[in-house]
Amino acid sequence: MIEFPVSDHYKNNVLDGDTITRRGGWWTAVLLISDPRTGIPFIGLYRWQATDTGWKLRKRFTFRKKEEFDTITGVIQKFSHKLL
Repeated sequence: MIEFPVSDHYKNNVLDGDTITRRGGWWTAVLLISDPRTGIPFIGLYRWQATDTGWKLRKRFTFRKKEEFDTITGVIQKFSHKLL
């Protein structure tokens, strides 16, 4: 599996992940992570930017409950047909 540039807090708890894009100095990925404190998995959408010192986290959005994930992805799907 790819080693994603997550914080040390999550580094040993990444269960799975897929790169969405990695180009132009930006890396976007979706990760399945086990919360180190609770052991409960969550999904994170991450976006890092390449810097002189390595990858820097620029954005992160997490889904901790399936109901929340289903609601958000349903709304995104509803609008996706309007994209070019």
